[in-house]
Amino acid sequence: MDLLFSYKGGDKNMDNVLLYFSLKHEGDFKKIYESLKAKEPVDENEFIKLKRVLKTKYVTILDSNYPDFLKQVSCPPFVLFYEGNLKLAKNLKVGDAFIYSAFNDKRYLSTVEPSTDKGKFCFDYIIACESHDEFFNIREHVMDKKVPLKDYSKNTKHKQQER
Repeated sequence: MDLLFSYKGGDKNMDNVLLYFSLKHEGDFKKIYESLKAKEPVDENEFIKLKRVLKTKYVTILDSNYPDFLKQVSCPPFVLFYEGNLKLAKNLKVGDAFIYSAFNDKRYLSTVEPSTDKGKFCFDYIIACESHDEFFNIREHVMDKKVPLKDYSKNTKHKQQER
């Protein structure tokens, strides 16, 4: 069954459209853009299947929590899949190349900030990627560093960041 989400039906519908195409095209900006431009129909059954495998939080470019600096880069990610503290990305700038770079041809960002968790020193962090599937490779790469990171395991709800 094909369902064309209204591209004018409010942020939630457009969030779903962006999420659908981002998952379908693995974060590939050009493919997502072309699908949107052509007003390609969204297959409701495929969207349900894709959403079932969603294993991390996400934020769309339409969300007020989406990092402002990413809106200034060429071809910004339509959807950012992430773990950690999204607020850490609010202070980043376009010129901070070390936090926004390619990993296996997918763009990602990560940064840390000194913090405490349950009275122990650690780093608060954000790991984010334009591709849901590639996010987990990046996360594994960061976690292999054995740096003491704040524990977000309690916050594993697989939903969009609250607005």
